[in-house]
Amino acid sequence: MRTSPRWTVGEAGFNDQGKRRFAYTFRVPVTLGLTRFDLDDIPSIIDLDNLSTLSVGFGADMDIPVSNRFSLRPIAEVGYGGVIGDSDRAWIWRAGLRGRYGFEAGKLDWALLARVGITGIAPNDGESDDFSFTSLAAEFAYPVSWWSSKDDQTMLYWNLGYTSFIEDIEFSAGPLGVDSVANYLQFGMALGRKDRPIKIWFLKFDRLGLAYKYSDTGRLRGIEILFRSLYDL
Repeated sequence: MRTSPRWTVGEAGFNDQGKRRFAYTFRVPVTLGLTRFDLDDIPSIIDLDNLSTLSVGFGADMDIPVSNRFSLRPIAEVGYGGVIGDSDRAWIWRAGLRGRYGFEAGKLDWALLARVGITGIAPNDGESDDFSFTSLAAEFAYPVSWWSSKDDQTMLYWNLGYTSFIEDIEFSAGPLGVDSVANYLQFGMALGRKDRPIKIWFLKFDRLGLAYKYSDTGRLRGIEILFRSLYDL
């Protein structure tokens, strides 16, 4: 379970004189590892005894507009975490590059996204390790008539993506032994406002929805709450 509070400085784009402007985003990701994740037994998921790992980090990225349609986003992040109730600790790091190319077709706005990255771990006991991945995705946005008003348009967002790991990732699956992941497909859908963010208390985000991740064998690999574009994650 991962959340990543953030704040952004600047707005990417071009000014009236055609001068390029950059945007910088800073993040504080917090990740909790769970021993069990059973959707048929929700209370066991949120039980404190079910927590197995905890990590906290700091990340930064820069949104670089290349043209009105094309932009790039280099990303870097470092963190530190460990097994709860144990002495196992590790430094965690990742770096990557994302690209976005946007299109318009009538009322439909859509974009092609590409991503490459590498993630590594350096434990206090044992050998360091890392893995690399590539990802391709498409995002779509379409205005809908319901839940809209004259001055406040509702947008339906959906996405389809595929992520492949350069080498299969193997990880401990508790009593089940060792599991591995080679790739996964992602399907997501969300609702949002066209010209303003959604606000709940002090929280503010672009959209609200769910995405499901499945391996090519059809096994569920993750559920993600969507708050923004895949390009901004």
